[in-house]
Amino acid sequence: MSSHNVEDEVVRFTGESADEAEQFIHAVNRRAWAAGKQRDYTWMADFAYACFTKKALRWYEELGEDTQSDWKLLKRAILAKYTTPPQSPSIVPSGASASAR
Repeated sequence: MSSHNVEDEVVRFTGESADEAEQFIHAVNRRAWAAGKQRDYTWMADFAYACFTKKALRWYEELGEDTQSDWKLLKRAILAKYTTPPQSPSIVPSGASASAR
């Protein structure tokens, strides 16, 4: 039986989907945790940089240095770019409140 080690996982991010973006953030967080670096946001950003490829790499190269070097800022930028915010429900007046006017 072989043991699965977080450090053995290959982590790549291509920028193809929101699901991939969320999985990538999770993978970086897990790798940092395994290395005892979960509070070292520079280390995490540097690790993430090595994982960017294709569209994501081109996007990353356009980011400011502050975002590139801080995982807290970088993961926010990833989520903003590659995921869509949940739609808020449209407010439609109900029959009772609409007729009260």
